[in-house]
This record gives sequence, C-alpha cells and structure tokens, in this order.
Amino acid sequence: MRIGIDIGGTKIVVGLVNEAGRVTARKKVKTESDQGYTAVRDKVNRVVRDLLAEAGARPKSIKSIGIACAGQIDHETERIIFSPNLQWTDAPLKHDVETLTGIKTFIENDVNAATYGEWKFGFHGAGSNVVGIFIGTGIGGGLILNGTLFRGSNGVGGELGHITLNPYGYPCRCGNTGCFEAYCGGSYVVGRVRQHLDRGYRGKLWDIIKGQVEGLNAGHIEEAYMLGDEICHRTWGEVIEYLGAALQSVANLLNPDLIIFGGGVVAGTRRLIEEARLVMERRAMRASVAGLRLERARLGEEAMILGAAFVMDA
Repeated sequence: MRIGIDIGGTKIVVGLVNEAGRVTARKKVKTESDQGYTAVRDKVNRVVRDLLAEAGARPKSIKSIGIACAGQIDHETERIIFSPNLQWTDAPLKHDVETLTGIKTFIENDVNAATYGEWKFGFHGAGSNVVGIFIGTGIGGGLILNGTLFRGSNGVGGELGHITLNPYGYPCRCGNTGCFEAYCGGSYVVGRVRQHLDRGYRGKLWDIIKGQVEGLNAGHIEEAYMLGDEICHRTWGEVIEYLGAALQSVANLLNPDLIIFGGGVVAGTRRLIEEARLVMERRAMRASVAGLRLERARLGEEAMILGAAFVMDA
C-alpha cells in the first residue's frame, strides 16, 4: 500500500492507495495554514496515523508517502522552496514527515501530481506527450514529455499559468504583466466583472446571481455571456480568446497528444474548452493540432492523491 496526500490551502486529503491505483480509505481535515508550517506538518502526521489505525494497517506495510503541495519544490533536497498558498519558505516537509512517520516520503508540486494521476489512472497512459492545465483561482500546468514527468532544470518547469500572452496586459500576482493566469484564472476574471457590479452595473448577470455579488463565480459569468449580457460577453469572450491563444502556443511548441483540463473553473463551466478549441484551431499550425485531444479531467480530487502516491515512479 501507499499513501497519497494533497495539502491545499483549505484542506488536507490523505488517501490509502493500493498498487492497482484504488483509494481504499481516506481522511480529510482543514489545513488551517494560518497556524504556521509546524502546526500543518504535525496535523499531516496525526491524520496519517489515524488513517492507518482505522484501516488496521501498520506503518511498516506502507511502501511510501507521496505529498502533493502547491509551490516550487527543490527536487534535490525535496524541500518546498516557496508555497504561496501556504506561505511556506524553505520548508523541510519531506525530512520532517519521514522522521515523524518512519515512512519513505516524496514531495511533488500539486499540478504535476494531478497531471500524472490523471494520465496514469484517468486516461490509462494514453499518449506519451501530455499537458495538464488546471484552471481554478489561478492556473497551474503539468507536462509529461516522452512518457516522463517533466520538471525542468531546477525542478520548477511547467508553470504554464505564467507564460506571457500580452506583455502590456493585466497585472499578475507573480509580478509580471499579461500572464495566462491574469487573463483566464478564476479569481482574476471574477474580480474584473465584480468591479463593474460594485460600480452599479446591472444586466442579465445581476438576475442570475440574484444580487448576491459575493457568490459570483466563473459559471455565472459564462451563463450571462451566453444570454448576451454586455459586460460578460466582453469579459468571457476575452477569456475564450486568450485561452485559445495559450492552447495554440502550447500546441505549436510541444505538439502534444492530449491536453487534460481540470480545476474549479473548468468543472463549473459548460462550453469553455469547446469554444477555446475553436480559437486554438484557427490560430495554430495545422500539423501541430492534428489528432490533438482536449479532454476534461476524470478523477476529481483522487487525481492528486493517486498522482502523489505514484509520482515517485514517474
């Protein structure tokens, strides 16, 4: 058996996984990252021990622990260089969890883990060149090239959300301007539309959200766009065009077999991927997109658990 762990900004999910890639038991707790690194590390240790006790398994029966965590990972030392979601810098998570549990531990970037989990278990290894694009609050990317997870020279490759689509565009939280994430990340898009609502704009969107501005999400914006709402038509149309342009760049650069889309924005919208594909096909060189599959993720939160558990084999 293996253990896969997803440490997110709001929750920690721990799963017990067999060698066939089936999650046989799981536990979920709040991260409470504001309590600091040490508190979260100790919580991970407690949840692992509780899961093993409930499953009747001993630590010696566990082959390894894999942890998926947002941020940049130093794969030489497996220290977390920086995790913006958790506000960790130079965190020795591998060493600490290994010491506390007595189980060999590996750390991986969360989107790398999710991409690998989807490819290996959701799509059963289809294609040898695969791109994962996860669109939620921001945008994360994962790359599998020639059947191998690609991490780059310093272990931080695959940051697709921070490729520049417009050097004079919207500011991004990374400090750059015009990033893919700044154009298509959920929090950025919702923020731009919300500014109009806060200034008194009332259109079809207002009726959709019933005046509850705090609950606004990308699905509402897409729905209003399809109904012809003026602001949403302009804003969501921009999202589609820039997402398509990003896909065109990825296709021309990497010529992948498969692009897997996950994340809350993808799950909460109906036609985003299909409409962006039309833009990609219009812009891309024909050979770059011949036979290219664009698919939605299939595994939900299990992708991260399975990817974390098995990414040591990648």
